[in-house]
Amino acid sequence: PTDVLNLLSKNEHENLELKSTFRWDVRQNTVNRALEKSAMKTIAAFLNSQGGHLIVGVDDNKAIVGLAADYGSLNRKDADGFENHFTHVFHNMIGAEFRQFVKLSWSQVDGKECCIVSVAPSHKAAYLNNDVNSEEFYIRTGNGTTALKLSEANAYIDSRWAR
Repeated sequence: PTDVLNLLSKNEHENLELKSTFRWDVRQNTVNRALEKSAMKTIAAFLNSQGGHLIVGVDDNKAIVGLAADYGSLNRKDADGFENHFTHVFHNMIGAEFRQFVKLSWSQVDGKECCIVSVAPSHKAAYLNNDVNSEEFYIRTGNGTTALKLSEANAYIDSRWAR
C-alpha cells in the first residue's frame, strides 16, 4: 500500500493532488457533485498522463481532514460505502473500462482515515463525461489539471498513443 505520509512529504506536483473531500462541501455543509467532478477531472488527467496519486481527506495545506464528512453523506457510512459510491461516479463520468487502472487504498493518520486513489497511465484516451452529453479531455500540467481543446486533444492523443 502507498504510504500517505511519504506522499505528503512532497508538494502537489504532476503526479500528486490533494482533495479535502470527495463529495461533502464543508463551506455549504451539504453534498456537492461539483467536488466529485473535480476529483474525476484529476483522475482522468492522471489516466491521460503519467498516472499519479489523488489523496482524499487532506487539504491543500496538508492538514489531515479525514473522510468522516464524506462517510456521513453515504448510505453505507464506511470505506466500503465510499468505494462503492466512488466506483458508481467513476463509471458514470469516465467509464468502467478504465477502473482497472485505478486502485483505492486507505490510510489512518492521527486517527483520521484518508483514501489514496492510485492511478496508472491508461492504454488509451480517457474522457470525462458531462451531464449534458458532452465529453472533456484533461491532462496534468505541472501541479494542475488542464482541459484541452479538441484540436489540442487530437494532437496530444496522436503523440501520447502513437497509432
